[in-house]
Amino acid sequence: MLTYPEALGLDTIAPLEVFGIANQQLIDDGLRTHPAYQLCVLAPEAGAVRLSSGLQVVADYAYHQAPDKIHTLFVSGGIGNCIDAIRADQGLISWLGRQADKVQRLASVCSGALILAESGALNQLPATTHWDDIAELKEKYPSVEVVDDAIYVHQGRVWTSAGVTAGMDLALAMVGKDFGRGLALKVAKRMVLFMHRSGGQKQFSQFLDDQVRSDRFAELIEWLSDHHHQKITVTMMAGRVNMSERNFTRRFNRELGVTPSRFLENLRIEAAKGLLEHTARPVEQIARLCGFAGEEGMRRTFQRRLGVKPGEYRQRFSIMPGDG
Repeated sequence: MLTYPEALGLDTIAPLEVFGIANQQLIDDGLRTHPAYQLCVLAPEAGAVRLSSGLQVVADYAYHQAPDKIHTLFVSGGIGNCIDAIRADQGLISWLGRQADKVQRLASVCSGALILAESGALNQLPATTHWDDIAELKEKYPSVEVVDDAIYVHQGRVWTSAGVTAGMDLALAMVGKDFGRGLALKVAKRMVLFMHRSGGQKQFSQFLDDQVRSDRFAELIEWLSDHHHQKITVTMMAGRVNMSERNFTRRFNRELGVTPSRFLENLRIEAAKGLLEHTARPVEQIARLCGFAGEEGMRRTFQRRLGVKPGEYRQRFSIMPGDG
């Protein structure tokens, strides 16, 4: 993890904790006797680095003294002047550009994407960053294919993530790629995280528990989380797990405590809630993106399940900038 003075503490520490817990889980499961991931912190200078909260971390190496073989290199994000200071450090930026051609994986957390972009590592690649830095990433680095609404973006060896906690989502995805979905799910459960958040949409807290409790339907649940915007029937769901519709409905209800149709509706409601809270998209568009039968269908579902209309929900819970 490459960090620097005034970087965000969660950007720096949280992804490392994901890998650290993965190390312990592999040992607990008897699959390893030693850590699979060797973690270290880099900074402009070795030694104590004071982060934005005042918390200090100890950098194992100055970046230019880092080990020759780095498999995965993360770049932490920050707010304000600290990002500008790092981008102005030509020695560090040049080193980062060289590393981009050497490491197996290059990743950024939050506004760390601006630092990667300054090094040229994101040229002609899709990338995302914190919502507050999207405009700058687009304007200052036009060669980057900016993805506005994503938790993380991955192409080839380069990974970028959205704001702050999205660095944990990205790290979980890496763990899953390295050691399989089962380990990533165990790490997510230990950290009380979502195993998978679709796009930029907030998901509901029941989702991870459902994945953990039902090995039989785990892959179906993940598929539904990615495809709930499509027209999906119970017959289609049953077909994906090679079961008759009757047997599937009975088993699904027994294992998850909810009917398949209700589960799909839950996904759509929570996806819509996330878009209402975090975007200014029209309700009609949100209804379409989330799989409802039009704006009126979404309104009826919200009224029946939540007791409010979508517009009323947005007024109460929107956390868009400027909403207070």
